[in-house]
Amino acid sequence: MKTIALLTFLLFLSCTIFAQSAQDELDVRAVIKTMETAWNAHDYSFTGKNDIFDPNAALINPVGMYWKNKAEILKAMQSFGDTRFKFTSTQYNIKAVKFLAPTVALVTMSAKDVVEQDSPVGKKGDSSEGMYFISLLKGGNGWKITSLQVTEVNVNAAPMNPIK
Repeated sequence: MKTIALLTFLLFLSCTIFAQSAQDELDVRAVIKTMETAWNAHDYSFTGKNDIFDPNAALINPVGMYWKNKAEILKAMQSFGDTRFKFTSTQYNIKAVKFLAPTVALVTMSAKDVVEQDSPVGKKGDSSEGMYFISLLKGGNGWKITSLQVTEVNVNAAPMNPIK
């Protein structure tokens, strides 16, 4: 009987220690919302209230460019923001938030980018879709993005996906 009681207690304790709070999920979702809001405001500095990247973050963009820290990510975002992104808006749709540990979260989401005016990126109303895979780490300054990979959705291949 003592063994069963001890095992039950240890099971309860482990679930309590590693369970994620609803607040953690809300906080992770808030980071994604901040990224979307900053993008649509064409604020690619991601500083101040929009500071969402860990200093050691890495990002792989849809065409395979690899930026290996926050400084490179911000420089690239600002450069592309000034020349390409400023003509678009985006809408994110979070598909899943999973916690690997109390301080590690993974987000899978889709994004739809729309061209807002005729520009070098396309005609007004043109759109593209992407899938994002994002890891976040919780530290003293809250949840920060540590890695982000963007894959452009090939609309011609999408109908052939055997998992729908």
